[in-house]
Amino acid sequence: MKFDKLRDALGKFSTAFSNNIYMKALSQGMMATMALMMISSVATLIAAIDIGSSQAILRSTGILSVCNVISTMTIDAISVYVSFLVAYKLGDIMKKDALNCGIMGIMSFLILCPISVLEDGTFINISNFGSSGIFTALFGSLLAARLYIWATDHKFTIKMPDSVPPFVASSFAAIIPGCLVAVIFATINVIMSLTPYGTVTNMLMTFIQTPFMHLGNNIFSAMLVVAFIELLWFFGMHGVITMMPIMMMLWMEPQMANLSAYNAKETLPYLFTFGFVLGNRGARSLAVALHCLFTCKSERLKATGKLGLIPALFGISEPIKFGIPQVMNIRMLIPLVLTPAASVLSAYLLTIIGFLPYTNGVTLPTGFPVIIGGFFTNGWQGIIAQLVQLVICYIIYIPFMKREDKFACAEETAKEEN
Repeated sequence: MKFDKLRDALGKFSTAFSNNIYMKALSQGMMATMALMMISSVATLIAAIDIGSSQAILRSTGILSVCNVISTMTIDAISVYVSFLVAYKLGDIMKKDALNCGIMGIMSFLILCPISVLEDGTFINISNFGSSGIFTALFGSLLAARLYIWATDHKFTIKMPDSVPPFVASSFAAIIPGCLVAVIFATINVIMSLTPYGTVTNMLMTFIQTPFMHLGNNIFSAMLVVAFIELLWFFGMHGVITMMPIMMMLWMEPQMANLSAYNAKETLPYLFTFGFVLGNRGARSLAVALHCLFTCKSERLKATGKLGLIPALFGISEPIKFGIPQVMNIRMLIPLVLTPAASVLSAYLLTIIGFLPYTNGVTLPTGFPVIIGGFFTNGWQGIIAQLVQLVICYIIYIPFMKREDKFACAEETAKEEN
């Protein structure tokens, strides 16, 4: 009974959290930047090649300059893209004019950006276009898109005749709501300039961004999040997707900051990043697949190992999770939540003793081979660290897979007898 209540409570939490329109807009908008981050990551990795005279060749051929431009216009301007995409996604989710919502998002972000005054004029401090402006982009885009939708819902628009083409009518319809958004955000900017914080960016940094950074900048938060992801999987919910908004708010800004520093060949500032937490959960499904293939006697489990081995090599866990099964199988609950927490802890310990370098912020595509991925984010030490994690996961699963194999063999024997 208590088990069912916990399952229902987590199910309600997951559904409510995942279906919240603002969380969905935030999550989908941030996820939409993954392509940009991968482009920047590839450019950064190429620019970082330093074998013999490779840097001189890259510089003389202009490849280094090309890579630097790509990085500058992607990761170093990521907040601009976020401001458009989050606002666009909110409009799309609410089935409104998504394009104009996105435009309002960019406009609000630029208005809120700190403006510096020089003798020959004014300029926007583009350093706020990078990771430091993420929360300003999120705040501005969500509020701007919501204000725009509110204004259009209340008919504060210029109504054009039906004969006018839709794209022209849409442009005119955006004028009054757009003016409303611009005035409100400009007013916010002016009011903030009269406060000790000076800008919205500084205020958000003080009250939201910095506390979030402190909340995520410890091993206990990382272990708790990865364990909770697997707990959600235990109840049949996609843990990563459900927890994505929280993980992005905790660790995406450090991820971007590390990538920018890596591109600039500066000291990496953060240990805990989005890539560190997700990338060091250990090859759990691979460990289980190896158990199934080499230690289990059950034909069902051996078949599951054969089916799940290749997907597990590429970080795809569903064949193992549903084949063992690990989902809704109380015998598998402890190793399910323990292995990712232990793996992240091992990466943390390897980092603080000086063996494992900080994660460089490179974003790898979904389905990238496990173990090998460690090389691109942490160098050769990353491969060793992930092999260590594989061993840890394998060892943790030994008693639990023995017990699972015993149950599976008993079931198969009972079926044969019947």
